[in-house]
Amino acid sequence: MFPPEYRKEIFRYIYNHQNEDGGWGLHIESHSNMFCTTFSYICLRMLGVGPDEEACARGRKWILDRGGVTSIPSWGKTWLSILGLFDWSGCNPMPPEFWILPTTKNVVLLSIGLHANVVFVWEKDSSGPITPLILSLREELYLQPYESVKWKQVRHLCAKEDLYYPHSLIQDFLWDSLYLMSEPLLTRWPFNQLVRKKALEVTMKHIHYEDENSRYITIGCVEKVLCMLSCWVEDPDGVAFKRHLARVPDYLWVGEDGMKVQSFGSQLWDATFGFQALYTTELGEEIKPTLAKAYDFIKKCQVVDNPAGDFIGMYRHISKGSWTFSDQDHGWQLSDCTAEALKCVLFAQMLPPEYVGEKMDPQMIFEAVNIILSLQGPRGGLAGWEPIRGEMWLESYGVPGEHSHRARLC
Repeated sequence: MFPPEYRKEIFRYIYNHQNEDGGWGLHIESHSNMFCTTFSYICLRMLGVGPDEEACARGRKWILDRGGVTSIPSWGKTWLSILGLFDWSGCNPMPPEFWILPTTKNVVLLSIGLHANVVFVWEKDSSGPITPLILSLREELYLQPYESVKWKQVRHLCAKEDLYYPHSLIQDFLWDSLYLMSEPLLTRWPFNQLVRKKALEVTMKHIHYEDENSRYITIGCVEKVLCMLSCWVEDPDGVAFKRHLARVPDYLWVGEDGMKVQSFGSQLWDATFGFQALYTTELGEEIKPTLAKAYDFIKKCQVVDNPAGDFIGMYRHISKGSWTFSDQDHGWQLSDCTAEALKCVLFAQMLPPEYVGEKMDPQMIFEAVNIILSLQGPRGGLAGWEPIRGEMWLESYGVPGEHSHRARLC
């Protein structure tokens, strides 16, 4: 998929950021963990690095010293299964039937969008081809022969380096109940035709909705590849998958240390701080062209409409008048980005027209304020992406992160 020059830059980034202990972390200042070390190792092998070359040998030792990849966290188990390096029976299920159950404010566990994307792939039994490289990696990444792994017993394993939020007994009980009872039932006739088929159709409807409303950027890099993969499984020659491919470069960034994938672009976020920094200087005439260009970009990045169609029914919040982290295409409102951009707009209102050009429509300023106020929670704080929908008790039962309908079961 990537041209040779891209492959070289990817290798350079991975090689440059191997930690002294042989592993890799989530970012350049992070400690080594099983997830990042495993996939950095796999990427090097896919790029043609031999298993006994120094970088791979050190990385493999780090993995095997910690029990092998059976202790990779849930996201890792999913991606290894997609690659053919893990058995799907070693993953905890996330049934798509959650999407077709009645949803209320208090039943936020039914609206977990990210994992639903993966379920479609699982249902289609999609794993990559078992190539000689995959067979070799199966030998390299496990302490025991791949065929002898007791997959059912490794579902809850997680390396201590990756365990940021321990599972509660209730969460493990829920996983086991789904694994042992609901999945064996829902994947067999007639339930696979009466229930599972409908649930998968609804899942793909949500995926396509998110894709189209974000112009195929999606909410971030994790979701991007999952949604793109789901569209490929649905139709590898389809328009949706081709549009996904066209937006892949939005995530790529070549730096002095190699190519990396960013969560998504930060164009708007960076522009607002640049504008504010220049505004507070006394540089005078020489910054007028720069201020004008920055302000024009900020104005063009404002989201001018709410998500399409029945966005409430698709679990989306209002977005008209907001600013995103990157540009208007992304479409996902953010409270802090909206606040910083609004600050720039208000500064610009006080400048002469020859400095910044046409001022913003007061109605769109009102819409921006409305968005910020709509994201305020009952205790006074402001949510980032959308209003708080979940309850505090979710934290007690092992659901980490923001109390929203997109809380992740990891």
